[in-house]
Amino acid sequence: LCYNNVQVFRGVVKLRRGIIAKIVDCTKTMDDVCGAFYDFSCMIEKMVDKNDPNAIKTLKQLETIKKLCRENGDLQTRKSYVNEETHPKAHFIAVLVLLLAILLFAYLKQKPM
Repeated sequence: LCYNNVQVFRGVVKLRRGIIAKIVDCTKTMDDVCGAFYDFSCMIEKMVDKNDPNAIKTLKQLETIKKLCRENGDLQTRKSYVNEETHPKAHFIAVLVLLLAILLFAYLKQKPM
């Protein structure tokens, strides 16, 4: 949330309560903490601006964090914070809303005013 965010210098940057609760709830063991650090490192890695003069340094540090997490934590047994693929449920809801909109449009078109 704070990485590459100019609001850090201009105002207040707040983590939502739900995110904080999820992090606290999902980090009960050291393996969970390593997994959280690994996931957040992956998220920051995607935000690194390649034109930044410190990009190489930042990427090296992130790679070091990820390497330590892989060596010291069991990353396979926990749920990831980084969600690479969209949920099938989200696609279903989008199709359902689209279908309802089409049906509503057809109904209103047939109804005399």
